[in-house]
Amino acid sequence: MSWLGSLAIYLALYVAIVGVTMGIIAARTGSRRFLHATRFATYTTFGALSVASMVLIHALLTHDFSIKYVAAFSDQSMPTFYLLGAFWGGQAGSLLFWVWKVTLFTAICVYTNRKSYQDFMPWVMAVSMAVAAGLLIILVFGSNPFEGYHLIDDPTQGKGLNPLLQTPKMVLHPPALLTGMASMTVPFAFAIAALLSGNLSNAWVEAARKWILWPWLFLSIGNILGGMWAYEELGWGGYWAWDPVENAALLPWLTSTALIHSLLIQERRGMLKRWNVGLMIGTFLLTIFGTYITRSGLIESVHSFAQSDIGPYFLNLLLTVTVFSVALFVYRWKALKSEQRLDSPVSREAAFIFNNWMFLSMTAVVLFGTLWPRIKEGLTGQDIAMGPQWFNRWMIPLGLLMMLMMGIGTIIAWRRANWKNFQRNFIIPIAAALILTPLSVGLYWVVRGQGLVSPDSLDATYAIIAIALCFFVGATIVQEFSRGISARRRMHDESFGESLYRLCMKQKRRYGGYIVHLGVVFAFVAFAGNAMKIEKDVSLAQGESVQIGDFTFTYQGLSDQHNRERVLYSSAVQVARDGRALYEMHPGKSVFHSSPNMPVSEIDIRSTPLEDVYVALVNFDPDGRQAAFKIFVSPFTWWFWFGGIILVLGTLICLWPTRESLESLRPGAGGIGRAAIFGGVVMIVFSPMLIWTVESHTSWGDVRRLEQAPVAELVDTPSAESPVQPEPS
Repeated sequence: MSWLGSLAIYLALYVAIVGVTMGIIAARTGSRRFLHATRFATYTTFGALSVASMVLIHALLTHDFSIKYVAAFSDQSMPTFYLLGAFWGGQAGSLLFWVWKVTLFTAICVYTNRKSYQDFMPWVMAVSMAVAAGLLIILVFGSNPFEGYHLIDDPTQGKGLNPLLQTPKMVLHPPALLTGMASMTVPFAFAIAALLSGNLSNAWVEAARKWILWPWLFLSIGNILGGMWAYEELGWGGYWAWDPVENAALLPWLTSTALIHSLLIQERRGMLKRWNVGLMIGTFLLTIFGTYITRSGLIESVHSFAQSDIGPYFLNLLLTVTVFSVALFVYRWKALKSEQRLDSPVSREAAFIFNNWMFLSMTAVVLFGTLWPRIKEGLTGQDIAMGPQWFNRWMIPLGLLMMLMMGIGTIIAWRRANWKNFQRNFIIPIAAALILTPLSVGLYWVVRGQGLVSPDSLDATYAIIAIALCFFVGATIVQEFSRGISARRRMHDESFGESLYRLCMKQKRRYGGYIVHLGVVFAFVAFAGNAMKIEKDVSLAQGESVQIGDFTFTYQGLSDQHNRERVLYSSAVQVARDGRALYEMHPGKSVFHSSPNMPVSEIDIRSTPLEDVYVALVNFDPDGRQAAFKIFVSPFTWWFWFGGIILVLGTLICLWPTRESLESLRPGAGGIGRAAIFGGVVMIVFSPMLIWTVESHTSWGDVRRLEQAPVAELVDTPSAESPVQPEPS
């Protein structure tokens, strides 16, 4: 089957290049024939890459170890769920997934806009296909996932997927990030199409804003899932370590967040035309740049992608896109002059602009902290490290300023604010912050805080400021919803719930955005709680106890459990407070048969809105009489995950389709027949592979159980002092 996969990606590359050429001709001549041909090329490229993806999935599910990628990232004992995750578990597979997503979103964009933005669409298709062609060149010549062994060299067993990746969150985290980076191609293509066509009105903004939220949503989900995976699997008690690959995923999220807000100003006031085009170009370049720095060896990362050999390919792609985009941007600089100017520094426009500067400042800090160690080493030969303390020193104040401006920007007036606006919109939120902050801090100290270790004075100050800003911003959101619901109930005979629903559905962007802001507020509650986090490394004999905060932890013993994929060594830790037993926790270590030298932590976490109790088993004696643990008590961490859910919910409300957008998805005259023919062709192409896959599964259950490893073999396991992350982040 490898020949079919290779043929598909070669065909996709050829058609993508042809599509670029035909798109340019269609844009320059206005030829409808070339326009339709470009659309067909777009759909064909997507179809070819879909075939390639299905071939690779089929190879993974059927254990076709004649393909090197399959042998390197799967084995016969892996469950189906993780075999699917192996698709993007390695470099070549993740690159195939990325370019497939580029063509998927391009095809969707082309279909939904087949009757609109006709002056843009030829250029949009040409730019998107050019990006796909660039990635396909890397895939074909630098990292072909269908590269095989010679027949005599075919292995009979695969190496298996990295055990750290064999968790549900890591099956979902990489494709979410890759989808976010891939889908950024569409709004970028609209910005470049505006520059190429010379139509620099707000039309490209109207088109792009419908697409920029999709990559932002997927980047948000990917970063949240990555944090959850790190928190629950790595055993170091945190969810963000400022690792270069984490930073690479954060950078385009920061700039795209700024872009979403500044696009509103251009759409409403005709301002920031240059700013928005430049920000869109910069955001897309960061998706490529982040991939380059983590796969080129330019920076030292705990991710194995850092030692990849495709760095030069990505550098060439990055330089090509940068030179072309910046040259075009400079060429249209004069024509991008804004129609309006800022009326007053005390206005919503000014608040949005200042907030944009905060996001760009955070981007600069993350970028500098990621690259400076390598630059310093190249200039002086001195090896330095920029750890979490350095990042937090800058990011915490910038984050607090961003929160302040988020609250102000929600309620301040457009154009120019006055005293009446201040009285109407600011009094209640300010009063809420001034009254509720000392009450909540005092109540927490009485109920729980005095039982924990006192935080550092600077950390405590930051935490109190964060809580005050959370009350301020939260009050602005509640105030806006209250006014909207009250207005609807005065005009319509509706219940509270019905008014809330219709308010969100009638003004999706506005109130969906408020819900996103509410998710950020909850996340900052968790950040404030981190200032009071306590941790301790302990070594306990069986029956021995340790006091951490007002909790008592008692080690009771160790047991082992064997199954087909792994051996699980589980400890029993009794947790008590004030002499009263609360519950028993069972942190452990898993040793996968495919990777016996890479034990994986099985963290036990008891999470409540008030605090998390987190216990990781670090090491233990062969007889289980002595064990080492890393224990954390983390106030308010639960609110970070809850805030992430609220943020995703708000974004989905913003993206909820209108009746007009649903109408655009319906095929036109003759479209149903063409859709049926196209669907039939797809079924014909995919059905053989689906049948082969089902047939191959009939023998999966008859896998011989591997020999069980004794407890004595698990000694000197790696410490969980610092996070260790695998490739696909």
